[in-house]
Amino acid sequence: MVEMMTERARAVHKQFMFERRLLFTCTGLVLLSVVLWSVSMSTDHWVSVSGGKGIYINVTRRYFMHSHYGIFKQCRTAIANISVEAKPKGQNVPEVPTTPILPLEVNMSDPEVLNGTKEFLPMDIVDTTSINTTVGTGTRIITKIIIYRKCKFHDVFPTELKILQDPTLDDTILSYTRTEIMFSIISLIVMIMGFLFSIYTFRNPRYMFKRLAGGIHLITSLSLIVVIEVFMNSIDYEIQNLPVAHPPGAIYTYEYSYYFAWIVFLLNMVSGISFMWYSKKRKGNKAPNEEIAMADEPTIIGR
Repeated sequence: MVEMMTERARAVHKQFMFERRLLFTCTGLVLLSVVLWSVSMSTDHWVSVSGGKGIYINVTRRYFMHSHYGIFKQCRTAIANISVEAKPKGQNVPEVPTTPILPLEVNMSDPEVLNGTKEFLPMDIVDTTSINTTVGTGTRIITKIIIYRKCKFHDVFPTELKILQDPTLDDTILSYTRTEIMFSIISLIVMIMGFLFSIYTFRNPRYMFKRLAGGIHLITSLSLIVVIEVFMNSIDYEIQNLPVAHPPGAIYTYEYSYYFAWIVFLLNMVSGISFMWYSKKRKGNKAPNEEIAMADEPTIIGR
């Protein structure tokens, strides 16, 4: 009989230690998710839109080349071509602008083109290249290629005048952006709370604290899926209704910040399920020691 009790106690203790190690691992994963989500929500690489060799936008009179953006910020690169006829000396004829031509081959990976700017710039960066071509009776065609790159934070509360002047904005896309920002901040706060409660479960092993931590992790997962779903819907809306933000023919690709968001969602979902699953009461001979047994006993709150 004593041997049977000893074997049972060993099995209970072994199971308890397994659960404790598993929940400790989940707590570490929640901390990792806090770091990943901080990186994800603060970077502007959720999605990139490529215009290939250039897509002409009538509104801006520029060729759209590339853009990438995230929850709080967006960056856009465009090219403008200006061709001017320069008459030979001696002819009193003013220079006449010609029809803009297609952009020349531009190496978009060139650091001087894309990375030679600060992380945030309130004004466009202009890089001008002039090309001289002689045609006909000595007339020179001067082609100027101007490369624009601008990074800015999303303006979530613009004036009505700015909405009318900016072809990349409307009331619907602003609602999407506000929702993304609000739920991303809520997710981070709730995630940190879940991490703190997870740590507390190791100081106080009572089952109710494990369920509380697990519930917070699941709520975090729901908040994250709201952010991801709203962001995906905003991309679809831009494709259909905002041709300046997402020109027809442009190709969009999800980037590392977007995939970080999915990883964080999965980590919190797994952690929440684990804490809820291993939050069973352990009383009497089901507890590995007296401390755990007393912690799961009913608590009478007196005056």
